Amino acid sequence: MSTEVEQLEWRRPKVVEMRAKGMSQIEIAHELQVSKQLISSDVQYLREQAKESIKEYATERLPEQYQVCLIALDTIIKRAFDIVETSDDNREKLQAMELFKDTHLVKLELLSNATTIDNALNYIRSKQSQQQEQHKRLASDSEDIEDNNDNYDDNDQLTTTAAGRQTVF
Repeated sequence: MSTEVEQLEWRRPKVVEMRAKGMSQIEIAHELQVSKQLISSDVQYLREQAKESIKEYATERLPEQYQVCLIALDTIIKRAFDIVETSDDNREKLQAMELFKDTHLVKLELLSNATTIDNALNYIRSKQSQQQEQHKRLASDSEDIEDNNDNYDDNDQLTTTAAGRQTVF
C-alpha cells in the first residue's frame, strides 16, 4: 500500500511537469509506462486540487492582498507628494512627480479591476451555493426514495383509497 502511495506522490508531479511541456495524456502514460486511465485519473485529481487552490486564494488571500496593495500605493503617493513639496532639487521633484502620477495610474487600474475581482468572488460564491443546493436535493431525493420504499409490501403493491390514503394489499 505504501508503495502505491509513494508511486502516486512521485507520479502526479511528473504528470504536471509533462502537461506543462504540452504532452498529451497518452504520451505521458507511455513515458511513465502506466495506463492512460491512471493518467486520466491523475489529471482529474490535479484539476480538482487546482480548483480548490484557486477558490481558496480568491476567497481568502486575494481580498487581503488587494487591501495591502492599496495601502502600499497610498503610502507611495504620500511620500512622493512629500518629496515634491520639500525637495529643492528639480530632478528629484520631477522623478517624484512621475512616481506620483504612475502610482495614481496603478491605483486607478487596480480599483477598476475591483469589479472583476468582485465578479470572480460572486461567481465562486454562487457555484458554492449551487453545489450546496444540489447536495441538499440529492439528500432529499434519497430520503423520498426510502420513504416510498417503506410504503410497499413484499409484493411491491400500493393502492390508494378514495379518501387519498395509501393502503397496502
